Amino acid sequence: MTEQDKTAAPAIDASVAILEVLSAASWPLQLSEICDRTGLAQASAHRIVNAMLHHRLIALAPGRRKTYVLGSRLFQLSSAIYARQPFVPHFYPIAEILKNEIHRSIFLSLPVGNQVVILARLDAPASQTFSAYVGRTMPMHLSASGKAILAARPLEAQLSYLRDEGLAAPGVAAELPALVSDLQRSARLGYAISLNEIQQDVGCVAAPVVNGRGEPVAAISACFTGEALTVQSARVYSKNVVQAARQLSSHIL
Repeated sequence: MTEQDKTAAPAIDASVAILEVLSAASWPLQLSEICDRTGLAQASAHRIVNAMLHHRLIALAPGRRKTYVLGSRLFQLSSAIYARQPFVPHFYPIAEILKNEIHRSIFLSLPVGNQVVILARLDAPASQTFSAYVGRTMPMHLSASGKAILAARPLEAQLSYLRDEGLAAPGVAAELPALVSDLQRSARLGYAISLNEIQQDVGCVAAPVVNGRGEPVAAISACFTGEALTVQSARVYSKNVVQAARQLSSHIL
């Protein structure tokens, strides 16, 4: 846990750190391993782990003495959030058509605060592996999906995002004109692109999914790996992505 991750509520900071190391681990972890990976003192970690066990945020791994895994309440909460997204069932048939048209992996992302979260994905055959898994969160201004959603929002909402993320601060002001220009272009064309911003050799084309009031509530994106996606080539694929986003929008009130 870095100093930047710490807040005025150390118990919550520690709980989040424990959840993160357990979610990243390939096997159940002992308390000593949790302490090593989080930097928590053993006494503090023991107290917090017991509280998390009580609330079912973590659980004892079956068949392995005193090792821990993610708890059932996390899956319960995640399932409830997933079930409340009315457009998810409509995403898959639309994504299947889009995948067959452009032969790329297709993603559905949802805005949560100032981040976008990958909610669903449909992989194209023989697509290359990259770190865009369901549940991954990304800053809006760095992902194609986030930029597509941000560009479809009113100007005041965009300015509020820039202020909240510190992008209008003097230290990073040099990046601001390019980002503003990118958002203006995305709003004008109806789609956004990202080129090597989240991961090297990965580019994405995304279009916003809007509700009946024209508010962006999600984004559909197509991702390209191992090849140079350019502004020019993105224009070709954007037609299919925008059409898919419009089809999904038609199912949302």
